[in-house]
Amino acid sequence: MPWLAGTALIHSLAVTEKRNTFKRWTVLLALLVFSLSLLGTFLVRSGILVSVHAFANDPERGVFILAFLSVVIGGGLGLYAARAHRLDSPGHFELMSRETLLLFNNVLLIIATFSVLLGTLYPLIIDVLGMPSMSVGPPYFNAIFVPLALPLLFLCAVGPIARWKKTRPRELLRRLQVPLMLAVILGIAIPLSLFGTATGMTLLAVALGIWCVSAPLVVLWRQFGRMRRGTSVGYSLRHIPRHMIGMAFAHMGLGVVALGIAFTTAYSQERQLVMKPEQTVHFAARDFQFHGVRSVKGPNYDAIRGEISVHREAEELVRLYPEKRTYRVQRSPMTEAAIYSTLWSDTYAALGEPVPGGGWGVRLYVKPTIQWLWGGALLMALGGILALSDKRYRYRRKRRIA
Repeated sequence: MPWLAGTALIHSLAVTEKRNTFKRWTVLLALLVFSLSLLGTFLVRSGILVSVHAFANDPERGVFILAFLSVVIGGGLGLYAARAHRLDSPGHFELMSRETLLLFNNVLLIIATFSVLLGTLYPLIIDVLGMPSMSVGPPYFNAIFVPLALPLLFLCAVGPIARWKKTRPRELLRRLQVPLMLAVILGIAIPLSLFGTATGMTLLAVALGIWCVSAPLVVLWRQFGRMRRGTSVGYSLRHIPRHMIGMAFAHMGLGVVALGIAFTTAYSQERQLVMKPEQTVHFAARDFQFHGVRSVKGPNYDAIRGEISVHREAEELVRLYPEKRTYRVQRSPMTEAAIYSTLWSDTYAALGEPVPGGGWGVRLYVKPTIQWLWGGALLMALGGILALSDKRYRYRRKRRIA
């Protein structure tokens, strides 16, 4: 929740900095981000939430965090109510402008934030009211986030290209011609050429991902063209503002994440089967050969380790060693999956239970473009670092010191 609200805050701050507007909304978002950070800490530290993401049950710490949260929210909103009228926002902008697009961006992100908040707290509220317990899982979040993510990806490409105050629709369409063509052509060609089939939602998601990656490149190219007039190529590249490069990297990272999610959601394959020693199974264009199991001892656990070789076109790609571990202190069994990661796909193997006849239960998974999720996140982080290193922030600090 703080990440979503914090993203809205970053974009709102851009409007406040450039156009001296959205001031009250920006302050309110800042209060919301910190309050949600404390709320998340309370949920996972107090023991009120039963989840694999929760820490050890500590009611005393939970009461302290709840009291601190109450002071922050109550004090922050009290100060906001008392002082917000002093924050004037004199800026004026048209309906078709960058300010409006960033406002829509904020609305979508805040809706997503409160959707997560509702899905997190609703089971707790139901439990307090004494109604039958329930859990909110992936179907709820998929139903909420997909309709919100698609327009967000669309705005992610349009916003940086639009002008402040007012943008002519014809001019905006002209600037977006290349990203639009790439999104339509590659959005259809890539899934069909790589996987042979695609649903309408997959084509739309891939097209929006490519749209989101290509539009920032247009922004950088236009900026390079402005700097190029009468100067060398090296000078032009060095003097592109870092905040603009950071914005481009962050938006491209989001597009890469969207592509990774689209491909892994549409084309992941899994299979659960029983395999005997030296048996070979063909799955997901790969041959998996099970070589049996053996007992191993770890530093604090005993394990049964399986061995599976993965082949493609008679060439061995890797050997996977999934384990079933039993930790000596807690005596709790755990399944340790073996993973083979490449840029294009991740292959997982998990060892199940023995079955009569000498076989073992085995689960196999092949998930494409999982690494793209991490790569996109790194691009976004790099974009943030580049934006923070922009010289205008250093100059402002020097002026304040002076």
